Amino acid sequence: MVEFQPAARVREMPPNHWGAMDREILRLSSEPGPQMIDVSKGNPDLPTPEHIVAAMQHEVADAQNHRYPSYAGRAAFREAVAHRYREDHGVTVDPDGEVAVFHGSHEAIMASVLAMTDPGQAVVLPDPGYPMYASATALAGGHIVPLPLDEPHHQPRFAALDGLDEAAVLLLNYPNNPTGALARRSTFEGAGEFARRTGAVFVHDFAYSSLGFDGRAPLSALAVDPGLEVTVEAQTLSKTYSMAGWRIGFAVGNPSVIAAMRRYQAQAFSTMFGASQEAAAAALAGDQSAARALVDVYRRRRDLVVEGLRAIGWDAESPEGTFFVWVRLPGEEDATEFAARLREEARVAVAPGDGFGPRGRGHIRIGLVSDEQALHEMIERLDAFTRRN
Repeated sequence: MVEFQPAARVREMPPNHWGAMDREILRLSSEPGPQMIDVSKGNPDLPTPEHIVAAMQHEVADAQNHRYPSYAGRAAFREAVAHRYREDHGVTVDPDGEVAVFHGSHEAIMASVLAMTDPGQAVVLPDPGYPMYASATALAGGHIVPLPLDEPHHQPRFAALDGLDEAAVLLLNYPNNPTGALARRSTFEGAGEFARRTGAVFVHDFAYSSLGFDGRAPLSALAVDPGLEVTVEAQTLSKTYSMAGWRIGFAVGNPSVIAAMRRYQAQAFSTMFGASQEAAAAALAGDQSAARALVDVYRRRRDLVVEGLRAIGWDAESPEGTFFVWVRLPGEEDATEFAARLREEARVAVAPGDGFGPRGRGHIRIGLVSDEQALHEMIERLDAFTRRN
């Protein structure tokens, strides 16, 4: 059998930090012992609201949705996106020229980087940050310029970029994965200033757009750049409506960038099932009470985990948003080694911070996408594990 070598663009991609961990979780889950508690992921555990499921069921039965849809995306979906921006953020967008639909925000972010970055150009990424940002940059042939997020509020230190005169893309993500921080207005103002100075597109990953706690609504980057001069924002229905498996997302912003993303998408990804688009429209334009109730669920889980960690002697910050708790390990503990031993000995899987960049070292991320009983058990096992070690 011939062993073929992948293309350079694939060879040069960063390793998948989570692949080996996922294989270990699967192996340990199949062995005798306590049930694995996996809080390493961001995969929502709650069902999609019934009215959205009903809308999908209705649309699946419509024979018009059994045909190829338009590359532009359904008007109902794009108009519902525009409606949501008016209602939630006070921003007016043109659903025809300033909205693009994608199979999730992951695809939208990939399209933004690949559509706007030539080989050798700088792409500014947050550190710590979501790993796929680096993957997108590698596929585009760009080179990464890290932007440190400074504790305690995990906002970018733009002074670190003072020597950078040109860039293709600046990418930020608030509410932030992995830290749970919300953006300050000054952060988006600084991003806009950097974009104008360097010619970069400011791409904001707004995946956790609804998940702000304690009365703090997450800030849209478009609310700070309402003229859409330099900004594109990517969203997903995964978190707001517990629709992760549906793979529905969109991008909103500068029309020239949206046009480039659409052109790339038409070649790389094709179109989205029409019934999914109509169900997305029902989610965005319909009753938002289920989305608001979901925020309360994650807030209760956040409080349970943070208070539990503090009770066993950990210095845990209370995140302002998302469904993650970002925790610095006591002492100088190596997070990857800690996570491996915790999986093996306590059957608890957490995400080591090393996978989010150099500034993630010494941290772990705990997902709040398990029920309260599992989270209680996770704290108890973590307490017993740390006492033994």
